[in-house]
Parts: sequence; C-alpha cells; structure tokens
Amino acid sequence: MGDAYECSDPPCVHLVVDYPRRRLAVFIETGDGELIYVPLERLERAVDEARELLRRRFREARGGEVDELAREYLGAEPVEEE
Repeated sequence: MGDAYECSDPPCVHLVVDYPRRRLAVFIETGDGELIYVPLERLERAVDEARELLRRRFREARGGEVDELAREYLGAEPVEEE
C-alpha cells in the first residue's frame, strides 16, 4: 500500500482515487489491517443523517459511550486491545 494510504491510527478511512480512469472507492482499514469497502451511497447517507442530528444539537459519543451504544443498539461487545 502506498504512503498516501498508511494507517497509523486505526480505524482509518481511505478515499482511493484512480485519476486516469476517473473512479474512486472508500475503504475502512481496521487495526488488523483488514480493508472493508464502503459503498459511497451508504457513506453519504450516514453523513447526511449525522449532519441532521448535529443540527438538532446531538453530539458525537465519546469514550465509554461508544461501547455503550455498540452494546445497546448493535449487540456488540468491545474488543480488548492488546
């Protein structure tokens, strides 16, 4: 992977652009180096919804709140970092 796509603080969001062919793709890179493709329409929808919620005075969850939301709404448990 090129220097432009190095991920020093995962998770990372990479916008990969092929200028000659005029195409792009968005990937999320995990701490394990796994790359997950995210369709742009899903990303745009999430950003639009987040902007609307911020406009309505919501705030981004931080720290333990993130784990709490993941447990409560996604049924996920946090992974302990090594």
